Amino acid sequence: MRRSVELEIITEALSKMGPHTPAVRLWGRAPGATADMAAEGNVWAGDVHDVARHIVTRLHGRPDTPEQLSPLAQAEDAKRRRNLVDELAALTGANQRLVSAPWYPARPGDLVHVHYEQAGESPATGETYIVSDAGDGLLSMQLLALSPTVPPAQEQFAGAFACEASDSPLHEAWFEAGPQRLTIVRDGQAVHDGPAALRARTEQSGLALGSLALAQAVSEAEKYLERGEPDLALARLRSDKPLPPCGAPGFTSEQSDCARPRQHRGACSENPDHVEPAHECPALPEQLHAVVTVGAKVTGVHFAGLYEDSDAAADVAAGYQAFAEGLNDRFVQQAPGLPGEIVLELPAENELASSGVQLAVVVPLQLLPDPRAYDEWAAEGMATCVDPDPYYGRDLDDEDDYRDGE
Repeated sequence: MRRSVELEIITEALSKMGPHTPAVRLWGRAPGATADMAAEGNVWAGDVHDVARHIVTRLHGRPDTPEQLSPLAQAEDAKRRRNLVDELAALTGANQRLVSAPWYPARPGDLVHVHYEQAGESPATGETYIVSDAGDGLLSMQLLALSPTVPPAQEQFAGAFACEASDSPLHEAWFEAGPQRLTIVRDGQAVHDGPAALRARTEQSGLALGSLALAQAVSEAEKYLERGEPDLALARLRSDKPLPPCGAPGFTSEQSDCARPRQHRGACSENPDHVEPAHECPALPEQLHAVVTVGAKVTGVHFAGLYEDSDAAADVAAGYQAFAEGLNDRFVQQAPGLPGEIVLELPAENELASSGVQLAVVVPLQLLPDPRAYDEWAAEGMATCVDPDPYYGRDLDDEDDYRDGE
């Protein structure tokens, strides 16, 4: 959570503007308005604190009002906004936190340090008070020491929270300075460390925000991976915020700009979730059909093409006078002992004719697996196997039986 030092500086600067100091409200004209146009609603007025908060929000983000302002300042801020509920909640809530603290009430000997952050040209300072017994069940709180950084001009304002006799001497400092600026030491131990608690809340808040941002980045990266967009997933993990849209203008005036994330692949689209269809390699057929023609001299073998469909191959082969369905059964045979392979038995020379095409057949060819892929698979298995001997022909069952007989 961010400190509100900027808010204090800007508020102080605005309050010193004009002849009346401190200023409470600011006045101005709308752009283009003239002095004689004031009656037409072109003059605006704003509270100094509201204007300062507006400026800080535009420059640095919304200030951390609940943690940085004291309970009294929170109540005054709610009062300016005419929010009675927030005003009462700030006061009653602060009182409840004080009286319910495990170290409450104060005891004689307690040391109370009040810290003031740097504001404008004023450095960070502090005051230390000591709680003493004032008699009749009351306690006093007297100024014990000032920080050496207190400017001499401000020493006259030191000890503002001192009191002679009170049943709750911490009440005024708790409400006006705020619990986040108080450090209370009892018997050498800090029983209340407001600045440390504020820093811890700040770190926890930053850690929570960082964890949330990381979870969002991982979630969006997973979405890109599921959609087949690894480049976008990597870009999202490298970015501390969601990927901005591409923004490429549409092809026509009616078409919106590209809403897909920047660095996307493929075409632009108005749909931010548009995904290019994944590339699909064409599947190889299980069997092909070769059209083969043999001339009068068996040394001339002609391959007329490969066809996935057998009827298409037969139509092409039918263009040759020497083609007949029966010739396929006569000359095209399965290779004996070699599954998946085909043997073409060439006819004797001049068996059918002395010239021209002697034979035209359709040869079915089965698509066989890549032997290199099988070798790679076998090598991977051998590398992960404790005993590679089974890959060289030894039967594990026989080996187990042999060992059992030993």
